[in-house]
Amino acid sequence: MPNFAYKARDSSGKLINGFIDAENETSAAVNIEKLGLSPVDVSVSSGFSQGSRPSLTGGFKKVSHQELLVFTRQLSTLIATGAPLIPSLHSVVSQTNNIPFKQIIQDVLNSLESGLSFSESLAKHPNIFPGLYVSLVKVGETAGLLDKVLLRLAQLSTQEIDLRSRLRSALVYPSVLALVAFVIVNFILLGVLPQFVKIFEASQAKLPLPTRILLASSSFLKNFWWLLLLGIILGLWWFRRYYQSTPGRYFVDSKLLRLPLFGSLTLKIIVTRFARSVAALIKSGVPVLEALTVVEGTIPNVVLQGIIKDVRLAISQGQSLTEPFKASGLFPPMVIQLIDTGEHTGRLGEMFDQISDFYDPEIESTVRNLTSLLEPAMLLVMGSVVTFIALSVLLPIFNLISVIRR
Repeated sequence: MPNFAYKARDSSGKLINGFIDAENETSAAVNIEKLGLSPVDVSVSSGFSQGSRPSLTGGFKKVSHQELLVFTRQLSTLIATGAPLIPSLHSVVSQTNNIPFKQIIQDVLNSLESGLSFSESLAKHPNIFPGLYVSLVKVGETAGLLDKVLLRLAQLSTQEIDLRSRLRSALVYPSVLALVAFVIVNFILLGVLPQFVKIFEASQAKLPLPTRILLASSSFLKNFWWLLLLGIILGLWWFRRYYQSTPGRYFVDSKLLRLPLFGSLTLKIIVTRFARSVAALIKSGVPVLEALTVVEGTIPNVVLQGIIKDVRLAISQGQSLTEPFKASGLFPPMVIQLIDTGEHTGRLGEMFDQISDFYDPEIESTVRNLTSLLEPAMLLVMGSVVTFIALSVLLPIFNLISVIRR
């Protein structure tokens, strides 16, 4: 199907650029109008083939988790009432305000109308619909349970959004403290301290070590701030390159899991997401080996990815999946016991659900402990910095006063 580049205006008059598949220019214009846009110019896309054109989301704002959740819930509700898939998608696209997401849903509709399955149509947009999402939709299509599968996906998305929200809320206060400390210290070093430099220089007295350190820091920031900024940029670039390498990523990910408090929190978050995803797949009828293969790609830590690979290898060789989890040394006995029970009773889906339920309060407790430790620690650091600056300024002043009195 030809691909057309278009310019169109939305309801507010804003000019939108994009790409759309259609039989001809007339059909392209009709499809653009279905997106709630007014076509300005439609022409055959040059320089890009069907498989190599830019992503529909390129150059636009990202589709949020909340928007994907709303899409999934709406579609699940419509299909549960008995509405066919294509009319349901038409109804959903008409209620979507995000123009890039409208284009993606319209592209999914075009793929469906051209003969592809729903899961195959979604798989064309992996940045929006991840492997877990596509796999569950495929199961729902095959079993005729698409509405129930979409409802389960909506529940997974809700839990994920709730987890992200709790983590963000817990980090708001420490982040504000860090920002305030950064602003205050830089204001003192660059705005206040230089006013005292002339006084100190005129006195020609030997300055205390804290004052010399502070003056040197102030001078460096004032004259060589660009060097510091360049160092930070180069450091981040080097770290990114190092992390993209196999040994670098393994080293960083392994150290991350061993950090005090942060490592424990990272492990619990990843395991919770992993357990929920595996439970959803197994309960939908996906075999354990296939479920692990799908979820493995969603795990951001390569150390835990390696453990899942060991589990898959053990299952493919007819062995127990409990032993690789136990051998890793990262999981508490309760988790190992639940996996072992699920394996022997044939209730793995329920056991993985219980694992995520087990870790939920653990995450809450760890976040609470982390926040309660971060806040006083940051206040202590801020107090120490302010005290050091105050002493650095006041000590030479006291020395000058004592000299004058003599």
